[in-house]
Formats: sequence, structure tokens, C-alpha cells
Amino acid sequence: MAATKNLLIAVLLLLVAVILAPHGAEANKAPLALVAGVVPCSAGSSINAAAVPPFPNAALQLVCAGKVLASTEADRSGAFSMSLGPATTSLLVPMLGNQCKVVVVTPLAACDASLASVTGTLAAPVQLLGDTGSGSGSGSGGLGGLGGLIGLIGQIVGGLLGGILNIIPLPFSVV
Repeated sequence: MAATKNLLIAVLLLLVAVILAPHGAEANKAPLALVAGVVPCSAGSSINAAAVPPFPNAALQLVCAGKVLASTEADRSGAFSMSLGPATTSLLVPMLGNQCKVVVVTPLAACDASLASVTGTLAAPVQLLGDTGSGSGSGSGGLGGLGGLIGLIGQIVGGLLGGILNIIPLPFSVV
């Protein structure tokens, strides 16, 4: 019930953000959504990408609410960047519902043969850069989880007005 109420509030705030977005000639400068990070070559949960070798040339997809929105391939150092084009409701609504993740399509054995027996897929949830999503800490006041939601909306509005929504993967895990 509370999750549904928060999602409803988020959608309403998103509509306000769209209304505040530039119109006319400025509307041609659609805000772009970008996802960037480094893929680790490791198995487990909450993998620290800085503490393990990278996964070079891994094929990746951004999946939101079960739909593939973008695909790319990591470079030799495991780094990747996906341009999602203009930030649309097909990205923003699932992002507000924590339904987006980066999924590594290439099997782990491709980066380390000793990981051939690992079952599952390497994936990482994503969030807007600068959003804690927790609703705790400074700036959330007594709003609880709603404070994190308001922070997320603030990031979206800032991206809409500034031209770029920066999205980052959280730690990767085998799922």
C-alpha cells in the first residue's frame, strides 16, 4: 500500500517535472540519459568493482521493467557507457520504482575460466548519480522513505533542466 502511494506521488511529481521542462525551441535539447560504470570479473554479491579484475568486452543490457532499453559492450578495461537517448517515461517510471538494472549477457567464464561453474547472471541495480535512495541522512527530515523519493525527483528535474541524467550501477551481484 505504501509503495503504491509512493509510486503515485512519484508519477505526479514526474508530471510536474515534465510540465516544467523547456518548451518551444528549448525542447529540441531533450535531456539525455546516460549509464556508465565498470563490470567486475567476479562472482558473489555486492561485488566491489575496484577490488577485483575488470570484465573486458562484456556484452551488457539496461533492463527496465522487463524491457531491454539499451545494449552496449564494455571496453578492454571493463568500462562501459550507454546513451539511452532522451529521458522518457519508459525509463523514468521504472527508475522511480527501482525496476532498472544493468545485466551482463556474456557468461562469467568469458572473463575467467574458473568461473565456468557459476550459475546465474551478473547484474546491478541502477540509480541516478547523487541519489541515495534510502530516504535517510541529511536533507530527508522526517519524511522517511518519501525523502529518498523526493531526492530522486529532484535528480530527475535537475537532469531535465540541465540536459543530462547520469545513471550509475550499484554493486554487481550474481542473481
